[in-house]
Amino acid sequence: MKHFDIIVIGGGHAGIEAAQIASQFGLSIGLITIPGIPLGSAPCNPSVGGVGKGQVVRELDALGGIMGILADKAGIQFRTLNESKGFAVQSSRVQIDKEAYAIAAEELIASIDNITVVREKVQSIQKNNELFEVTGENTYTSHKLIMTVGTFLNGKLHTGSEQSFGGRVDCEPSKGLQDLFQAIKTRPQRFKTGTPPRIDKATIDYSKLEEQPSDISVRNFHCMHEPFNRHISQASCWLAHTNAETMEVIRENKEKSPMFNGQIKGIGARYCPSIEDKAFRYPDKNVHHVFIEPEGLNLDTMYPSGISSSLPKEIQTEYVRSIVGLEKAEIKVYGYAVEYDVIDTTDLKITLEHTQISNLYFAGQVNGTSGYEEAAGQGYIAGVNAALAFLGLNPLILSRHDTYIGVMIEDLTSNTRDEPYRLFTARSENRLYIREDNSILRVYPYRTSLHLNHAIDRYQREFVSNFDELMNFCDQTMISEKSELMERFSREGELQKLSRRMSVTEILKQAWLNPVSTLEELLSHYGIVLSYDLVRTVAISKKYEGYIKRSEDQFHKLKKMDSMSINWQEISESNNISFECKQRIKRIRPETFGQLKLIEGIRPATLAVVAAKAL
Repeated sequence: MKHFDIIVIGGGHAGIEAAQIASQFGLSIGLITIPGIPLGSAPCNPSVGGVGKGQVVRELDALGGIMGILADKAGIQFRTLNESKGFAVQSSRVQIDKEAYAIAAEELIASIDNITVVREKVQSIQKNNELFEVTGENTYTSHKLIMTVGTFLNGKLHTGSEQSFGGRVDCEPSKGLQDLFQAIKTRPQRFKTGTPPRIDKATIDYSKLEEQPSDISVRNFHCMHEPFNRHISQASCWLAHTNAETMEVIRENKEKSPMFNGQIKGIGARYCPSIEDKAFRYPDKNVHHVFIEPEGLNLDTMYPSGISSSLPKEIQTEYVRSIVGLEKAEIKVYGYAVEYDVIDTTDLKITLEHTQISNLYFAGQVNGTSGYEEAAGQGYIAGVNAALAFLGLNPLILSRHDTYIGVMIEDLTSNTRDEPYRLFTARSENRLYIREDNSILRVYPYRTSLHLNHAIDRYQREFVSNFDELMNFCDQTMISEKSELMERFSREGELQKLSRRMSVTEILKQAWLNPVSTLEELLSHYGIVLSYDLVRTVAISKKYEGYIKRSEDQFHKLKKMDSMSINWQEISESNNISFECKQRIKRIRPETFGQLKLIEGIRPATLAVVAAKAL
């Protein structure tokens, strides 16, 4: 019987983050995962990042996590989402080679001496006194246990009327959580996720699709990697669209869809709908984006994001071939839906430790979330807090005011979820501040509180010191109105002339100037050479300085507004509030701001809109 300080069950994105951060404290870590599945595998869309999610990856990176490192090593297409919008909501997204990602994960974890990977299927878990006993082919004990079991708990797969047990295609089923651990209760309502059919890349007519090449200007995720040097060859993604014929095929076969004929009881993610959901939720809309994305440089399959389905195989083939460019498409793996057990996250502390069973932590899709990034963020929180608790140290609690991971953890532990949870920027009240570019600054105090001294800690100390110096330089350096720089930064028109002496800070705030390129030019003029990351962070921080101050003031006033009367009818007609929030407001009809806050599913951005109107 082998003993570990901490055991992590599950080798997915949550599990490897939990094991890696816990290992940084010198503890012995056992990582138990199902045989035949590589660490950090990507069974759904092989991508990392996205709106709100890119911020999480950069936060993890600054906290000493590994998702950003792995994504850079396996990235084959880089993009910035919301590029036409402000810096606050811009997010990086990286298409990954899923084989390369898993290989990088295996190599990284194998390089850590105090992590032991155990490839056994867990049969039972018991707690005797202060020790957990985990039994597979052998029995292992630990003081702390972290469950990151994804969709494998009592998982059931559906493709038309075909049903099988497992967490993903071609994988062994796992027992339900209550069978493994009698003391844990799962939610009576199971959740559902799904995946689209995989298409043979050689059977696609790319001449009919819109190419989306990799963007060389997108910065790598890991702060210590060279910003724009790619680790492997790049590849394009492609854009296609559904049409009237596509949607008609789906609508005509509603009775064959497990989602609509009663076969599937689980609740799916509203913000990641299947093609069946789209067909019946939006009956007047026939054109939907389909992103045709490579699964790997050496794999012969493409992932058609946007058409996940559990329809019968012959129906999947028919609707896929109705899409322009896919007329001769051959399906290598058919789409399916999977139902699985989740726990009630209101039974978790904000450290992700279970309230009823001490020393037991949960992270990832078993907590009712969707997405690799959300899972990785939770894995980090569970892993770091299990390690800190083992050492008798104070927990690490990330605030929702300055991290998206903090937003997610508070959301999960504060409310019972009625659907899989997905993170996006509108969930934060403070998104002007919680940006990708300032991730190091935002999480530096948290990372410093761990009292570790790794390479990333030394890098961040220097970065923060240089940031402070450059911020002071911007405040204190004045540019004469007669300077050639002023002429260069001015535009035609009376209101766009820089006609007086200004500080660098004032210049960066001018509406028509790109703050990053402007600061780069100013520094070049003075012969100052600094890293791109540092210049970008300072420039954007200066640009948003006033807005962030007002946002912070507004955030603090929110707490005083619970008793304020509101007009729910007027709110439900606002153009600044999402359709989903309007529907919930109409159903509940809140009379006060406090009542509005308590409505399940109301976004923090909606609360901010209502508060701003009242102030």
